[in-house]
Parts: sequence; structure tokens; C-alpha cells
Amino acid sequence: MSALTGSKTLKSIILSIVMLVSGCALTGESSDRPFLETRWRLQQLFTRDIEYTGSEVPHLRFETERVTGNDGCNNFFGPYRLEGESLSFGLLASTRMACPQLEGFEVVFHKMLLMTTRFDISGDRLELYANDKLLARFIAAEQG
Repeated sequence: MSALTGSKTLKSIILSIVMLVSGCALTGESSDRPFLETRWRLQQLFTRDIEYTGSEVPHLRFETERVTGNDGCNNFFGPYRLEGESLSFGLLASTRMACPQLEGFEVVFHKMLLMTTRFDISGDRLELYANDKLLARFIAAEQG
């Protein structure tokens, strides 16, 4: 009987630790934003800071099996592959609105996505890399 009581006590302690850690993540006390379900707003593309004044801020949002977003002009969606810190994007479908004021920005944005080989999240920043070369930096804009 005492072994059963000890087992219940151990399970109770483990459950309490899990709930405490989960509670920190839910209340924002964690140092890193979750990869999934966070809207990542573009802050830097290659070596240039982005101060976008268009109608839609370029962003990414990862769901369980696909990425959605906007390149500053068109909405897009498609598959991605995630293995550890490795990240790559599949063929992305997008709307085809004409945005002459962007002068090809959306082409450069999609090229960056195709070049991506890995990512890093630190605090509220997501960085995309081609091996060790920083391609883009995003900041968490909202969650959910």
C-alpha cells in the first residue's frame, strides 16, 4: 500500500511541475514565443530594415501543416518542412494582385523563403537563415 501511495505522490509532483511549466508558457513568462500560431511580422529582409507603409505588413504564420502569410501585396499559403532547427518551404500558392508600388518586393520576399534552410527563435524574434547567413528577421506581432 505504501508503494502505491508513493507512486501517487510522485505522479502528483510530476503533474504539478507540468502544470507550472505550462502555466508559464500560457501567461507569457516564457522567454520564447511559440513557432506555431504566432503572426511573425517582417522586420529585416537580407540586410535592410523594413519600414513598410503599404496596406498589409509582410508576415508569416505557421500552422501545423502549412504556412500562411502576406508578402506586402499578396496573400500566400503552402507547405513547409520542419526538422529540429531545419526549415524549408515548399511551393507556395498566392493571390495575384498587381502592386506596382512595391517594385518587385514580393519576388525578393519569396526568394528569401526558398533560400531558407534553418530558423532560430529568441524571445519575440524569429530569424530565417540560409545555412549561417541571416536572410530575414521577424518579430512576433500577435499570437493566435
